[in-house]
Amino acid sequence: MKRGLKSIVGKQIVTVVVATSERAPLQQVYLVFSDGTSFEFFGPSLGCCKRVDTAANIEEYVESRSGRIERVYGEVEQLARFDESVEAALCRDLQAWREVKEVIDKARARPS
Repeated sequence: MKRGLKSIVGKQIVTVVVATSERAPLQQVYLVFSDGTSFEFFGPSLGCCKRVDTAANIEEYVESRSGRIERVYGEVEQLARFDESVEAALCRDLQAWREVKEVIDKARARPS
């Protein structure tokens, strides 16, 4: 796989575009980022899983399928912090958003 993947570390995905064609490349997936850039994955047969999975299990899953990790871009240590379930992470983030929104609403309500 090409090393261009390292250029997407830290970017925020805002849109995913999936395309097919009768000519090569037969399948394309574009990740569109918040800064207006995009990154393309392409090939004859792109597949993906049904859901978002916990990042902490990547190494274990790859090895269970007799595979090996070839490269990791970014901070490898960051994978260790993703040991909570996706549902727990979403609930935590939603609660944090509600708390921030409450503070902003109170600040707006104060007379100037």
